[in-house]
Amino acid sequence: MATSDLRTQLESLRIPREHRPASGHVLGGRRWPVGGLIVLTAVGAGAYGAYTQRDRILAAVDTVREDAPEVPLMTVTVRQEHGAPPLLTAAGKIVSDHRVEVSTKVSGQVVALYFEQGDLVKKGQLLARIEDVIYRARRDEARAELEKAKANYEYQKINFARVNDLYTRGIAPEIEFADARRWLNDAESAVASHQAVLDFAQKTLDDCEVVAPIEGVVLERNVEVGDFVAAEGGRGANANAQVGTIADTSKLRVEVDISEMDISRLRKGMPCRITPDAYKDRTYDGHVMWIDPAANYSKATVQVKVRIERPDEFVRVEGSAKVNFLEESATSQPAGASGIWIPRSACRLNGDGRSGVVFVAVNDRLKAAPVVIGRRAGDQFEVASGLSAGQLIATNDVGKLNDGQRLRAKGR
Repeated sequence: MATSDLRTQLESLRIPREHRPASGHVLGGRRWPVGGLIVLTAVGAGAYGAYTQRDRILAAVDTVREDAPEVPLMTVTVRQEHGAPPLLTAAGKIVSDHRVEVSTKVSGQVVALYFEQGDLVKKGQLLARIEDVIYRARRDEARAELEKAKANYEYQKINFARVNDLYTRGIAPEIEFADARRWLNDAESAVASHQAVLDFAQKTLDDCEVVAPIEGVVLERNVEVGDFVAAEGGRGANANAQVGTIADTSKLRVEVDISEMDISRLRKGMPCRITPDAYKDRTYDGHVMWIDPAANYSKATVQVKVRIERPDEFVRVEGSAKVNFLEESATSQPAGASGIWIPRSACRLNGDGRSGVVFVAVNDRLKAAPVVIGRRAGDQFEVASGLSAGQLIATNDVGKLNDGQRLRAKGR
């Protein structure tokens, strides 16, 4: 369609001047450049009123003449947060400080299993049984040999007492006395040796019961009933010494890779808030526990470990989580508290740095509103007073704006 035809159609839709509303509701006259606008709306009951006000403003802005400067409008939500916006956000993997590969100490066939992947187990809890027929027989044999050694020792004690009495009275020769003493010592040593053999056989038999070495959650189960497992160094077709993997869930951390460009913003001990991807409605406090002194050259990243304070059953080991790195002041904000945060570019600061002016859209005009600045985080300001949820504010070029300027919505 030709430009002249389009203009003719637009002129036919123009409202005659005498039928237009009062000047307080019509955009006309001189036009001023206006930066971006942002809508601050409250979650819940205040949302309807906020959007109604926004619609009224946009309806008024729509009546501006075609040559008025365009103003982009966007909607944001003032939501409940744990303090200030984060300085940096990263995603990483949840890792346990203590992870144990549970292996069998004896070789044999698995005859029973008492755990599943994902189970919470206690230290010493029975996990599996290995066939113990051979090991029980060896234990019984060692016990019998010990009884024989003990009987011989008792005999040698009696014999030595008899020979010693005869030797004392000069009846038995010295060589007979020496032999009796040697036989008694040998019998005593034999008892100790067979006791050690029995202890080893009993320990091997006990090891046929595989127990949890730590308390934690089972990450993996690597065997089934009927599988053959071999102790470390053992042999066997398809033998596997590892029964499963257990992770201690009392001490967890998140390992994240941070760009070298951002690592200077972090420091050891910095407060963090962690949100597991599996439970996005749950948040946990934490802090930076370690920053790798060496960088990964190929990735241009530095690994950072974040300690999760007071983890519970909803923090899944080997899962993923989002980490928000916060300023120290952010942790003083009570959990769940709300606040209005605006871009730094939306406020014309005064000389004291603690107050300023924000330009609020009222119908078709901008009105300068004094505000008090609270906390700061990155490129965001907290507005302690002067703004309410549901207002439209200019976000760009506020240094060029004036009270009473007219505006027009972008693309309208």
